[in-house]
Amino acid sequence: MQARFIHMGQRLKLILKQKKIKIVEFAAMAGFTNQIAHYHLRKSDMKRSTLEKFCNLIGITTDEFFDWKGVAAGRTDNNNNIHHGQRLQELISERGLNKTRLARRLGMSRRTMYNLFDKEIFSPEELERAVRSLETSVTAFLRPGTAEESRQAESDEMMAMREKYYKLLEEHNQLLKNHSALKETLEQVKKDIVQLRKQIRTKNNPNKEQTPIISNPQTISNNS
Repeated sequence: MQARFIHMGQRLKLILKQKKIKIVEFAAMAGFTNQIAHYHLRKSDMKRSTLEKFCNLIGITTDEFFDWKGVAAGRTDNNNNIHHGQRLQELISERGLNKTRLARRLGMSRRTMYNLFDKEIFSPEELERAVRSLETSVTAFLRPGTAEESRQAESDEMMAMREKYYKLLEEHNQLLKNHSALKETLEQVKKDIVQLRKQIRTKNNPNKEQTPIISNPQTISNNS
């Protein structure tokens, strides 16, 4: 694959400008100060994980980042302008999630969760909490209706089926163990019953010499 020698900070700055995302807005989306934002925009290179995070935030893929040729090259569905709070509500409704349990998974009260619904842009921590509690990806959260979201839905369904299979398998194995243990217990009970019966017979019929019974000693004397 041909190497892509570009100044990544300048490319990011260009994309932000063409997508009409102010640096101060980008900084808020990424959860750091304007100074840190400008620091990244001055860097000629950045880690892959950092680039993926920035691309997810502004609604493009890393391939689009490297091949950027203007706004037309990017997405025109305005997914980068998605209202994070409304998106969270939408996913909760689609999946029929219990809001009380979801709030616990988010690690916050119901009131704090409801406050999230009004936020247009989540902080990185809030976004991470949201996608983790929903068991989805940042890309699927920020870009509804994309192939990524469809793949995520299929992945979630497969994961749920796999978890259900493993759970049933564990229950089956446990039932087999219980059956084996009950069978061994039953065999032991049978042996104990046989032994107990032997002990009862021995007690009722002791092995000792029987003395002859003489009904009339005088008759024996006369006969002799």
